[in-house]
Amino acid sequence: MGNILAIAGSGMRAAQQGVLVAAHNVASLDASDATRLQVLRGAAPAGGVQSVVGTTPQDPTAPLTDLLAARNEVLAFTANAAVIRRSDGMLGALLDATA
Repeated sequence: MGNILAIAGSGMRAAQQGVLVAAHNVASLDASDATRLQVLRGAAPAGGVQSVVGTTPQDPTAPLTDLLAARNEVLAFTANAAVIRRSDGMLGALLDATA
């Protein structure tokens, strides 16, 4: 069960990073010298997600792309939170059954 929590927690952290990156990109649209950021994700050795923030070239479709990315990150965060809630419920049911 602990592994499920670690995997879902890493997904939540990656999604949070994605929302922050999208917010940064939208907030710095008017700045000509602003650096556009992106989240690079990969599989963690023990399961879950590793994420790193890197730079990416400017993109003329960036505002729409960033807003859609932020929405997707919120959905990913919500899905991982649901996994944690479900895991907690299953553990509670298991403890009730064995008590």
